[in-house]
Amino acid sequence: MELPEGWKRIFTNRYRHIARYREIVNILSKHGLGHLVEAVGLSKRLNFINKNQSVDEIHLNTAQRLRVVFEELGPTFIKLGQILSTRPDLLPPDYIAELEMLQDRVPAVGFLEIINTIEAETGFPAAEVFAYLNEEPLAVASIGQVHEACLHTGEHAVVKVQKSGIYREIETDLEILHDMARVLEARTKWGRFYKVVDLVDEFAATIKEELDYSIEARNAERLAANCKDDPGIYVPGVYWDYSSQRVLVLEYVDGIKINCEEKLAAAGIDRKALALSVANSIFKQLLVDGFFHADPHPGNLVVGTDGRVIFLDFGMVGRLDEWLKDRLGMMLLNIVRKDVGGVVRVLLEIGYAQEKIDKKKLRRDIYRLFEKYYNRPLGEVRIGDALRELLGMSFVYRIRVPVELVLMVRSLVLLEGIVERLDPEVSIINLAEPFGRKLVKEKFSPEHLSRAGLEYFLEISGISLNLPRQVSELVETAGQGDLKITLEHRDFNNFIKRLVLVGNRISFSLVVAAIIIGSSLIAQRSPKTLLWQIPIAEAGFVLALFMGMWLLVSIIRSGRI
Repeated sequence: MELPEGWKRIFTNRYRHIARYREIVNILSKHGLGHLVEAVGLSKRLNFINKNQSVDEIHLNTAQRLRVVFEELGPTFIKLGQILSTRPDLLPPDYIAELEMLQDRVPAVGFLEIINTIEAETGFPAAEVFAYLNEEPLAVASIGQVHEACLHTGEHAVVKVQKSGIYREIETDLEILHDMARVLEARTKWGRFYKVVDLVDEFAATIKEELDYSIEARNAERLAANCKDDPGIYVPGVYWDYSSQRVLVLEYVDGIKINCEEKLAAAGIDRKALALSVANSIFKQLLVDGFFHADPHPGNLVVGTDGRVIFLDFGMVGRLDEWLKDRLGMMLLNIVRKDVGGVVRVLLEIGYAQEKIDKKKLRRDIYRLFEKYYNRPLGEVRIGDALRELLGMSFVYRIRVPVELVLMVRSLVLLEGIVERLDPEVSIINLAEPFGRKLVKEKFSPEHLSRAGLEYFLEISGISLNLPRQVSELVETAGQGDLKITLEHRDFNNFIKRLVLVGNRISFSLVVAAIIIGSSLIAQRSPKTLLWQIPIAEAGFVLALFMGMWLLVSIIRSGRI
C-alpha cells in the first residue's frame, strides 16, 4: 500500500531524529496529553511510550499541562509557547494566560564554551578581541547569554553569544513540528481550518530570524536611524567588526529600568516626560515608520542619566507595509472615533475567514465588546486592551489576522502598562489620535492620491497591453483542441449521497411492488397457496406490508415527504 507523502516524510525524519521523537511523545503522554500523540498517529509507530502521568499533575487543566510540557521540551517549544501567548486570535483566554507564564529556566553555559564560540566566529583569540570579558553573564536565555565586555579601543560593550549546538537542536524540533503539522492538517478539521502548516512555517521564520544575530544588529541600526531626530530616545550602536551570525556586540549603555520608580525619583527623572517620550516613540514607529520594537517590556527599556529612553533587545520587531500600516492606522482611528462599523470593515479586510461570517452578528458583538469602553471618558479608554479583546473576538469568529496586527497589539498592551505606572494621567488614546489623523490626512493628500492614481494607471495599462496577447493565446489554444475547462461543484459529495438515497428508495419500492404482484399471481393460480405448510401468498403480502411501512416511516422521519 502506497503511503501518503506526509507519512513518507515523517517516517524519513523519524529515523533521523527518533530519539527526539520519543522524548516529545513520552513527555506529552506523561503530562496527560496523549490524545495529541494519538491525533498525529505516533503512538502506534513509536515504542517505549511512557503513559504514566505524574500524580502531582492530575489536578492541572489542559492549558497548565501544555505549559509544563513546553517548559520541559526546551528552547524551541518555549519560544513557540511564548509566541502563541500573543495570539488571542488562535487560542482561548485560559491558554493565553497560562502560556504567558512561560519562562526560560536554563543554567548558564560554561565560560569556556562562550570563548570558543567567540573565537570560532571572529577567527581571532578572544583576548585579541576584548580587553576584558566578564565571566559572569548579565542575562541568560535558552538561545544565548549576555556578557559585559570592554574593547581594546576602550569602548564599553555587551556581548550576546549564541549557545553551542542550539541551532541544530532547534532545526531538529522544527522538522518534527513540520511533520506533525502536515499530518494534523491532513487528518483533522481544526488543523485544516487553522492551516497549522502555515503557522509552523511562520514560527520557523521567526525563530530562525532570532537565531541570526546579524539580523538583530540590522534591526538595531534601522531603529536607531528612525529615532535619530527624537531627543528623548536612544538606541545602542553596533560594533560590526566583532559581530556575526552567532555573536552580537553592542554598545553598553548604563541606565535605570523604566519600572524602577524609586530609582527614577532618586535620579530626578521627570516621569511624565518619560511617559510621553516612550508613547510618542512607539506610535511613530507604528504609524509613521512602519518598523517597530515588538517587545517593549520593562526589561527592554532603561532610562539614561540624561532622561532618555534606551531601547534594548531587537530580536522581535514588526514590519508594516504601506497597505497594512494604513489599515491598522484606520482601525486605531475608528476605535478612537467609536466607529464600530469601521472596525468591522478593517478587521474583515485585513483578516482571513475560511467560513462565511454573519457580519450583522459580528458587528453587534463588537459593539457590545466596546460598549464598556465607549461609556468612559476618552482619556480612560485602554486602546491596547480594546484591541486585545478584538483579537479574542476574531478567535470566536475564526478570523485569522496577520501576525503584524498581533505584534502591534502586544506593543500597545506593554506600552499602556508602562505609561500607566509612570503617569496614570497620561492617556494613550489621546496620544494616538494625532498620529491617526495625520495618517488619514496623508492618505488623502495630493501627493498620496497622485501616487495611488499613477499606480492604478500603470496597473490598468499593463492589463490593457497584455489583453490582446492573452486573448490570442486563448484562441490559439482553443483552436488546437488543448483548451481545458475545470468545473468545481461545491458540496458535490452531499449531492451524490442524496442521489444514492433516492436510488435506494426507488429500488426498495420496486422490490415491494414485485412482492405484492408476485403474491397476487400465486393467489390467483392456486386456491391452496401452501408450500411446506407455509402460506406463501399471505406471507408475501405481510412482507410487502412490513417493507412498505418501513419505507414510509423512513421517508417521514427524513422530513422530506
